[in-house]
Amino acid sequence: MGPAADIALLTGAITAANEVLFAPIAGNGKPDFNWRVIPATGIFAFLMEGLSKINPQLALGVSVAALLTALLGSYGKAQSPVINAAKALGYQK
Repeated sequence: MGPAADIALLTGAITAANEVLFAPIAGNGKPDFNWRVIPATGIFAFLMEGLSKINPQLALGVSVAALLTALLGSYGKAQSPVINAAKALGYQK
């Protein structure tokens, strides 16, 4: 796999870890895993691998944009991984 697909898989792993691990540690309730993250990550990685065959720079840009969105955006019941990590480390209340 190319770097775009690897970043896509990393994006899915961070999203899943945020819902299962980081949110409960930060005090946002019990773990609540959204199972749709797994197929969505697989499809996204597959599409980024295909796009990287056509235009590698575009695929890498889309993957990095998705990674930044997953790190900074709040989706579902969990807040963003950055906020949850700050709360878990004691930097934010």
